[in-house]
Amino acid sequence: MFKKTHLFICAIVVLISSSVSAQKLIRKAEIQVENGDYSKATENYKHYLTENPNDYVVMTKLAETLALSGNLTQADAWYQAIPANAVLDPSVYKSHGDLLKKMGHYKEAMLRYQLFRNFNPALADHCIKSCEFAINSLPENPAYETFVLPCNSSGSDFGLTFYKGMPVFSSFREDILMTENERELNGSTVGAVKTFYYNADKNRIAFVKGMDDKIYHMGPISFSSNGLSCAIIESRTEDTYNFIHLNKMSSLHIASINEKGEIVSSKPFLYNEVGSSINSAQMAFDGTAIYFSSDRPGGFGGYDIYVSYFNNNVWSLPENLGNNINTEGNEITPFLNGNTLYFASDFHIGLGGYDIVKSEVINGVWLSPTNAGAGINTPSDDYFPVLNSLGELFLTSNRLGGKGSNDIYKTIKLQDTKQVAEEYSFVPQAVSLDALAEETQKHTVQTELATSVSLKEGEESKKVSFSLPEFDTKKIGSNASASVSLEGAHRIGLDDIIPNTEVFFIQLASMSSSKPNFDKFKPLLRYGNIYKMLNNKTIKVRLGYFTDRKEAEGILAKVRANGYKDAFIAFEILNTAVMELILTGTDEESFTDKGNFNTKNPEVEKSYKTGNKYKVRLASYEDPIWFDVNKVRDLGRIEQWTKGGWTIFILAGYNDLEEAKKAQIQAINRGFKTSEVVIDNGGILERLKQN
Repeated sequence: MFKKTHLFICAIVVLISSSVSAQKLIRKAEIQVENGDYSKATENYKHYLTENPNDYVVMTKLAETLALSGNLTQADAWYQAIPANAVLDPSVYKSHGDLLKKMGHYKEAMLRYQLFRNFNPALADHCIKSCEFAINSLPENPAYETFVLPCNSSGSDFGLTFYKGMPVFSSFREDILMTENERELNGSTVGAVKTFYYNADKNRIAFVKGMDDKIYHMGPISFSSNGLSCAIIESRTEDTYNFIHLNKMSSLHIASINEKGEIVSSKPFLYNEVGSSINSAQMAFDGTAIYFSSDRPGGFGGYDIYVSYFNNNVWSLPENLGNNINTEGNEITPFLNGNTLYFASDFHIGLGGYDIVKSEVINGVWLSPTNAGAGINTPSDDYFPVLNSLGELFLTSNRLGGKGSNDIYKTIKLQDTKQVAEEYSFVPQAVSLDALAEETQKHTVQTELATSVSLKEGEESKKVSFSLPEFDTKKIGSNASASVSLEGAHRIGLDDIIPNTEVFFIQLASMSSSKPNFDKFKPLLRYGNIYKMLNNKTIKVRLGYFTDRKEAEGILAKVRANGYKDAFIAFEILNTAVMELILTGTDEESFTDKGNFNTKNPEVEKSYKTGNKYKVRLASYEDPIWFDVNKVRDLGRIEQWTKGGWTIFILAGYNDLEEAKKAQIQAINRGFKTSEVVIDNGGILERLKQN
């Protein structure tokens, strides 16, 4: 009897211990979700479900976690695995419906909302109405088209804004190296959000620095119109599919900027609150108002949009913009342009997760917001709307087709294709703008060779935290004038845009001859292109370029094995003003007896033969960061040329003038209105003579 009782007690202890262990595992996963560590939470939920496959409540938690991490298909599979007769919280029907809507499965989403309608008819009807709007909107011809910007990286890039016309954006990218001084002051910033600006003066992307040269946990940032102040979001946000939902605390700081573009003081916003977050803000007007999104108590839902005014050197008590703007959902990333407020909402009628909507204020009253529509919005999350000085709209999105979890996109307003084709079916009359080209700021730098992974400090003062050069804001994010002189332009790149960042070259030789013979370097074309780099009166011959140090070291070993014993690796910021592409394996000569890559296959020769003289000049830019290669990649081979401070993009690979003209019209229809057919006369670009 005693033995049976003892065994019974042991069994109970084992069951209790197992139950306690399972509950700890669930709680651990819940904490990981709160901290944004979705991958570990997913592992723990799955581990628990292997032992408890019928715990449908935990199954819904797993599905929600997968949705937060962007694994929408897996999340849907776990929702679908729950039996129809399972007893669940009614909110699960809405959560599954929201997921299906975000996947663009609107009819399936409506079925889930119908089940939810038995518990909350008003909210369910609103969700169904939103799906009907999406179904009716998508087949229409969109008024806008969006293109992912080439400045994006494999990390999330988001929150684009402008400082005196210069692009500034936040990112989790790790490909921008710190200087020795920056690394010493900041340590490792891996995994932390940082903010960058495009320094046209040095032709590179560089860090925005706060007080004490702080780099990490800063962003996004918004600047006043006069450039004297800015609003900075400081947080420990991590790079995820949708970082808006993270429970990490974030706060707002107000900073002053001097005339040199340096942040000289920074103070926490008076109305930061413990236990709540401000996740996005816009410094409106000349710094006298701040529109921001916060989940502070007293709002209508999750995140609401508020405004605070700067009067008599004091920020006023934040005002909620009211229930026309704010809902029981989340309203975030406000941007005021005149009387129109652009923002993102996951509740207002839309196509998917967060949609960009806009509202006008009339006599102090905000009108009901309208959706920006298909072409701008997608079933995915679209947020951080911003307009530049030209009225062009940019946004951040985690839609498919980007480079990272979140990417920055530019929207293009579409026009009537037929009208555009008729208007630009001829070659525009050439107009010389040599004077304008001479006045253009030249992006030249003399970069010393770095001796380590960190950049050398160079001539920059260590006290300068955030300095931006003067720039013509009218040319930011848009094509420059059509008629920049082509005389003296030289080719610097093929297919992809030359990155404005640090890269590795293999230096083959340094010579002083004005007309050097590059033929002896042709055997190395199998490893990359051959560039001529001008440095005062010296010509450096380099092979490259490479973005990965290990790759460059591997190629260097092969180059030395080919007899170039003195070759070495050069690491520097690319400066296209001093570069010229001399030899490449895709040129026509590469398929002759004189070239390195001989071929007897006529189809291969035809597909790679690019020596034909007719080409299409797409556009000239002072700032090439906004050119989207993918927009015209299918029309021909992309070539990048440079002339002084201008970057010229060319389409090549046409057999005759008619083929080139057809490509020109197609380019015009895709937004490059100033496209023209040009002649490549042995490396010299010439415009067609006008009759």
